Amino acid sequence: MSDASPLHIIEEYKPGTIPGLLEQEVSYLRKDCFKSNSENPPFKIRELKDNIVEIENTSFSGVIHLEKNRIHFSTKVKTNLFYMLSFLKDEQSFLYDKDKLIDIEEGANFFDILGRLFLNELEDIFKRGLSKKYIRKSENIAFLKGKLLIKNQINNHIRGTPKFYCSYDDLTFDNLENQIILRAITLLIPLIRFNEVIQKDLSRYCLQLKELISLKNVVPEDCERVQYSKLNEHYETIILFSKIILQYYFIRSVYEGASIGFNFIVNMNKVYEDFVTELVEEVIRENDRFKNYEVERQEKFDSLVREKKIITRPDLILRERETNNYPIIIDAKYKRQANNADYYQVIAYALAIPTAKACCLIYPEDEKGENQILTLDTTPFNFEGRQIPIHTLTINLYLDEKSETMGFLKYIGEIKSQLKNKLITIF
Repeated sequence: MSDASPLHIIEEYKPGTIPGLLEQEVSYLRKDCFKSNSENPPFKIRELKDNIVEIENTSFSGVIHLEKNRIHFSTKVKTNLFYMLSFLKDEQSFLYDKDKLIDIEEGANFFDILGRLFLNELEDIFKRGLSKKYIRKSENIAFLKGKLLIKNQINNHIRGTPKFYCSYDDLTFDNLENQIILRAITLLIPLIRFNEVIQKDLSRYCLQLKELISLKNVVPEDCERVQYSKLNEHYETIILFSKIILQYYFIRSVYEGASIGFNFIVNMNKVYEDFVTELVEEVIRENDRFKNYEVERQEKFDSLVREKKIITRPDLILRERETNNYPIIIDAKYKRQANNADYYQVIAYALAIPTAKACCLIYPEDEKGENQILTLDTTPFNFEGRQIPIHTLTINLYLDEKSETMGFLKYIGEIKSQLKNKLITIF
């Protein structure tokens, strides 16, 4: 299952040209699924002369396979992208075409990402309520219900079976769409290699579904039989995800070592922020050195101006246990801003939080720049002359080019060790 289509690399914030793109390929790149919610598009497409198309990437990374061409959007920060994506907590930074399956080299890792997306949809379905449908049943029951089937009832009399053989409509959770989801979730759980939290959450939902729904050997074609209405339209995405899982199951049974995924691009600014935030939280929680602190995410502070109309929201702040003191402010930045905007931002955080004692900016190691400690002097602001150091730290996300071969747990452990050693310097 190899793909011999030509590969085109589009680098971060650089235009790249692709000759001979088909009209339908250009149209596909403009699909709504690859457009972010922000005003700035992930990439720009310009059709030039001589059937040449220019594509300019922003800070997105990902894979889009077209009919005759493959495009890899690459960023200058080296990392194991699929390991980082397994930490995704939501879909906002993940733009994908769930309708188009592709063969990708990293397919074995793809199911951690799919697991997160599947879990998000499953949580939404349980929040809205599982779909109930009338299912036609024909069986022996203890009382008369629906229509009595005379031929079968005669057989009951001959055999001495003291029951009514009836045909009736039963309003039940045990319908096709829920059977598809249950089958898909049982296949998906063992495919998730890294994220144990997702595995546990999916297993919990799986047990709940098994109490209401029959586990049947559904096939990908069954997904096409689901009829949608206003009552079950919220099932459409998870049925598509289920189809991907079912197709992979059957493809793998034919092609040994087959991989599968779908076209996607991700905003590396958001992915990096989520990745570092999650790891810092684990470092603080797991190490005795930080036992006096608790992590708060995206806490709001409105004390920067008297009218309380400006809200500041740091990525992470550390709170001293059993107090309302927030001494450490941490912000993850994927890219250094040349105009010192990052520093202005953490300075605003420090001014808005009276108990702040230190700030920390965490960049990827690839982002060249001076690792320094600046000092915010609050004397002009009548803040009792507090001196607040602003630390600039970097972490290596590629680990000396070993991250492609090292295991996920070792990769995460190495980066957590880096963060621990560098955060200790702040305390």
